[in-house]
Amino acid sequence: MTNYFVSRVQKDFNKGETVLGGIFSAVNRSITNPALDYLPTDAYTGGIDFNHNWNERTWYINGNGEFSYIKGTEDAIIAAQTSSARYYQRPDADYITFDSTRTSLAGYGGTFRFGRFSQKKIQFETSFTLRSPGFEFNDIGYMRYSDVIHHGSWLAYYVRNPFSIFNNFYLNTNYWMYWNFSGNLLGVYANTNFNSQFKNRWRLNGNFTRESENISTNLLRGGPSFTMPGGSEMNLNLSTDQSKKIAFFAGSYQGFGDLQVERSQAYWVGFNAKPINALSVSFEPEVTSINKTLQYVSTTEMNQDPRYLFGTIDQKIVSFTFRLNYTFTPELSLEYYGQPFVSAGMYAEFKKITDPDADDFANRYHVFSGNEIAYSKAENLYAIDENRDGINDYSFDNPNFNFRQFNSNLVLRWEYLPGSTMFFVWSQGRTGSASDGNFDYGNEMSRLFSVEPHNVFLIKLSYWFSI
Repeated sequence: MTNYFVSRVQKDFNKGETVLGGIFSAVNRSITNPALDYLPTDAYTGGIDFNHNWNERTWYINGNGEFSYIKGTEDAIIAAQTSSARYYQRPDADYITFDSTRTSLAGYGGTFRFGRFSQKKIQFETSFTLRSPGFEFNDIGYMRYSDVIHHGSWLAYYVRNPFSIFNNFYLNTNYWMYWNFSGNLLGVYANTNFNSQFKNRWRLNGNFTRESENISTNLLRGGPSFTMPGGSEMNLNLSTDQSKKIAFFAGSYQGFGDLQVERSQAYWVGFNAKPINALSVSFEPEVTSINKTLQYVSTTEMNQDPRYLFGTIDQKIVSFTFRLNYTFTPELSLEYYGQPFVSAGMYAEFKKITDPDADDFANRYHVFSGNEIAYSKAENLYAIDENRDGINDYSFDNPNFNFRQFNSNLVLRWEYLPGSTMFFVWSQGRTGSASDGNFDYGNEMSRLFSVEPHNVFLIKLSYWFSI
């Protein structure tokens, strides 16, 4: 049994020029099954926030302060300390302490922003955010990482009135940087992006981002920090007039890692169709290719020394996204979403991390040579003989993979009274996998739809009380 509780209060002042608010949440679990001891028994979060505008809402400041507190068994707090959000066990993280006897974990965070946002051409914002290492709100929210101090600013030029070949044009440039609570600068990023609409209502937008050499605290999954080369990425999107009965769009993403450590490409096309006012249909296929020199494989030990094992991955991804919406009446509508997704990854050039902070990137790892690594097809694993003495020192499973998934949702919405709604939902999922790593789209799709489906039928009811 679990209690989920969220409360929110907010108060406007001076016709909304100033807004003060607060939030508090609680999750309480009655855990009687030892298999669930990895979950906290109690998790509390709370915070206050404010927003203030002046000079006809041209200028603003806003911010928030937050806290979190979780408690549970030692297993639950170990899981929180070693989760990918923080990795307390990192050997070079001397500013935090992993404690296997802890039964609680607390943290805090906050954000402050100052900027100019109005109908004027020039807009900007500067911001500062921090999350302490112990900050945690995944029991009732979503948080990818803590132990971070972030600063960023952006400056934009926005032309809203038609000129030359444009109806409007937006140009933005920004930078941001991260530190952890040890004070180490983890990375610096710079970006410029634009969004434009032509007089025929076609749109063109894109961006370019540059990342400095950076320190990754999670690449080794709880191991020491690793210095990664920088990189660049860009994308470009073009769409036709979306007010037409049929509109098309296309785009591309390109990523380039310094020292050729990574190369990523993605391409997508699609259309939106509205043959009648009550019906809209969209279809979007996407193809992605990723090649990375350092893709995590496993962590093991040799003579009580950790071995962080990586490989070079060549991955292919294809997906199709289909949406349909039909409105029978303002009170009754039907929505459908479906996406088949297939991916395959092939590994090569297996390596171990040797010096994660070496001056030369190639000296940060060692690629296993032919007489150090052997593959057993019968056991589907690789054996490593570091000493080359004919005795295997350790082994790891073949990481090649094929992953197939189909997700779909059919939702019938009926507003039986003003503000009160009933939903009838049919959700179907199919998931399959293999380990050969070869990508054959036709074969992958055939295997996907031969997987036994998992169906969920759901009815949701809401009722609006007027007070």
